[in-house]
Amino acid sequence: MNEWMNTLSQHYRRMQDRYDDRPFIILFDIDGTILDMRFMIYNVLKKFDADNGTDHFRRITVTDIDFHEEHVTGFLDRLSLSRDHQLEFLYRYESLFILLAANPFAHVPFNGVFEVIRWFQERPGTVVGLNTGRPEMLRKDTLVSLNVLGAQMGVAFPDDLLFMKPDSWQGSIASLKAEGVRHFREKGYRVCAFIDNEPENLRAVADMDGSQEILLLHADTIFKSDFRAMPDHVVRGKVYDLSTLANARHETHYFTDDDGLLKHTA
Repeated sequence: MNEWMNTLSQHYRRMQDRYDDRPFIILFDIDGTILDMRFMIYNVLKKFDADNGTDHFRRITVTDIDFHEEHVTGFLDRLSLSRDHQLEFLYRYESLFILLAANPFAHVPFNGVFEVIRWFQERPGTVVGLNTGRPEMLRKDTLVSLNVLGAQMGVAFPDDLLFMKPDSWQGSIASLKAEGVRHFREKGYRVCAFIDNEPENLRAVADMDGSQEILLLHADTIFKSDFRAMPDHVVRGKVYDLSTLANARHETHYFTDDDGLLKHTA
């Protein structure tokens, strides 16, 4: 059974039964949660070769990408590239990454994720928000690329439902994710669920005051933070299954422990 989508469906309906005072919002991270970053990294590698007339990555396939985008140095070591070639690539890596981040055709979404997002966007009194560590300088490019990708599935993301990092790629992302939750609360939304691939981001939201009613879901893809940071009550999964979400019966699969944390039963 696709437990995390079933649990999300049950939690959403439970919140609907409990509250009717303000609109609900389901928050998604972008990179590693909506978008499969293996394809992005693959396209960066291939573009470097194309731009520089090299063949360092000629035999690389998407399935070879098993690392976080910030851990590319270890991958270069595995390829036995010379130090000079590694430095040449690393000098261009960030600029190529930012360039391709703006290109919708450099991205591939996880199977089913836009169907799940559309399902929530079609529910009355419910919106889907984006809580990302991408910097503000990529706001326009991020909206364009996601909306191009989502258009064929009937998904659209408005500007006012995108919360971004206010400066560069550097700095603490985990604290930013908690700030994103506060941002949408202050806009009048009741945060129903937050989906992210980084354990430390989920921990930051779990540690917020009043976070007990937020269902935390871990997109179990590729992540860089320590898995031990993961809150115990997080629900994990990697398959976005609309049928499980839409067909789940209205049953309660929850209890609240002595610390006030929302738990689920298998």
